[in-house]
Amino acid sequence: MKIIVANEGDYIKFNARLKDNMQTFELTKDTTDYIIHRVKLGKDSQDISLMDSCINNLLDEQYEKRKYIELEEIQAIDNLICNLSKRECQILNAYAEVKRFSIKGLEEIKELITNINDYQIIETYNLHEVGKLIAEKVSGYKMDINVIPFMNFAKLAEDYLFDSKIKEDFCSYGLLVNTREMLDNELIQPKIGNDKVLKIEVVNKKEFEESLIYSQVTIHLPTTKERLEEKFQRINLDYGKETIQDTHVTKCNLVNFRDQELQNKFNRMIEKKITKFLYECGNTTPFQEIESLCEEIKKFNSIKMTKFLSLVQARENETTYIHDLVKYARNLKNYELLYDVKNLKDMGEYLVNETGHFDEVSFLSEYIDYYKLARDYIQKGCTYNGVFTEYGYLMEKENLEKETQRDNEEEFE
Repeated sequence: MKIIVANEGDYIKFNARLKDNMQTFELTKDTTDYIIHRVKLGKDSQDISLMDSCINNLLDEQYEKRKYIELEEIQAIDNLICNLSKRECQILNAYAEVKRFSIKGLEEIKELITNINDYQIIETYNLHEVGKLIAEKVSGYKMDINVIPFMNFAKLAEDYLFDSKIKEDFCSYGLLVNTREMLDNELIQPKIGNDKVLKIEVVNKKEFEESLIYSQVTIHLPTTKERLEEKFQRINLDYGKETIQDTHVTKCNLVNFRDQELQNKFNRMIEKKITKFLYECGNTTPFQEIESLCEEIKKFNSIKMTKFLSLVQARENETTYIHDLVKYARNLKNYELLYDVKNLKDMGEYLVNETGHFDEVSFLSEYIDYYKLARDYIQKGCTYNGVFTEYGYLMEKENLEKETQRDNEEEFE
């Protein structure tokens, strides 16, 4: 942060003297007896010049009223600005350009920065361009190429923005959009609430199967019945009467999961599975099944998600329909995953060191053939039969519980 200060009596003269050759310096002394004259906030690498101008206008307005903005107030704003990304700085400047003469005070700027994620910039500079973007991106507005020359795109944009309750302003950066009162919208990057688990794209199955042009909507789950009714109406379906044959989910992504790596792995897995179900198995992915999957996944922590992904990988050849994934998610308690066991050697060491079956030979560990030991103990029908996955070694608990019960009975005898 850089500022210019003056003492109260010399403020006007100081202002005039620097009018044509403005200089700034870093403030290092106590400013109790000074008035803040000009500011340049943020880091040198950040461009927030238009917002600086707004704040300087506020400084002038306050001086005329003999009310002065305190240094602590400026420093609080500067601390917030220093954490902004380049995109967020552009939003700050865009807001300043649009509201330059109507910003009421530093509190409004502080609120803007605190809620900067409520704003987005769409690189369109008039209603005509917005209308063309709507026709390109928003389902339900796709049109035959022969109709395009006769479309009133500006009117289309005007109506769409009004109906969608999108608050917008054009500026030199593009269209500044306030999404605070919106949950999602196909025109802009949706704001995803912290309670959302899955982002899906749903189509009318009949339209999808019969034509290249079909209705499609984006839904974030879980959501309200009212929101679903509105979404289903846009794909020409009645949510209250839809059946498992009416919808198909073309895309599904996990959102807001605390482990980004696991989130990415889930998203790659589900994309491949939806494609496999449709083109290899001949099965579409109904909305109801994805909704059921969402109900299970929202209970997952990182441990359960890892076990789920391991089970899906282990059952690759048996998985032909989305309900199989729902079934796996519901039955995780029936499986045990050894996270650190990735190969036969790891398994052999686990059997010797962790199971308690080989205590009497543990001192001979350096002479044990762990590979051969593991091969013998993980064969089909054996207690430790299972599958190696990239996440670890997966076993059914039923065999382990029978083994534990046998051990307890022998010990009792």
